Formats: sequence, C-alpha cells, structure tokens
Amino acid sequence: MKSFMKYYNEIKSLYQNQLDLTKKLGEIPNVFSRNVSKLLEMIYGEDKIDSKVISGYIEFVPDQEPYFRLKQQLIDFLGEDWENSDLSSIIGKMAKTAYNRYKRIMDDHDRTETFRLS
Repeated sequence: MKSFMKYYNEIKSLYQNQLDLTKKLGEIPNVFSRNVSKLLEMIYGEDKIDSKVISGYIEFVPDQEPYFRLKQQLIDFLGEDWENSDLSSIIGKMAKTAYNRYKRIMDDHDRTETFRLS
C-alpha cells in the first residue's frame, strides 16, 4: 500500500495553526480545501495540480461523517491512489480536525449567545 503520510506531516502543523486562528465558521471550509489542495500539489506536483482549481473540487461537510466530499472528477484523477493508499484516510483526518475546530467555534458561539440573552 502506498503512503503519503510524509507529505501530510509536512503540512500538519501549519494546517493546525491556520485552523486554530480561525474565528468564523465560514473560514473553516476554505482552510480545509486550501490545505488539501496543497497536500495534493505536494504529492503530484504543481504541473499536474492547480491548487486554486482543485480547491473547488473539495468540500467540507460538517454535518455528516467523514466531514468531506470530493467531486468525482478529482476521485477519477486520483485513481489508484484513492483506492490503494492512505490518501483517503489522511484527508479524512484533516476533515476531522476541521470538524473539531468547527464544533469548538459553535460551542463558544452558543455559550456567548446564552450569556447575551441573560
């Protein structure tokens, strides 16, 4: 089985830092898709991946596991790597991290609103 963990490890701390700095729910999908695009660009090279285009093929879905969706064109491009490597679990891990941040912001927002109503 092919592994792309070394690429993930290169962006992991920067990705986590970017998520930690997000204050609005609407920022999380952008951070997620940009970083998945960056990961794919690192794996396949800039000549095959245009991260600005690819980010449109990646969707953060906070209300349903695995918390992300890829357009079929991207899955087709990834081909064997999607089926026979750790790529899908890495992206799933990134989505779960984004979901955890999303949930934290939601919880903080709910608590803030409760105090405002008092």
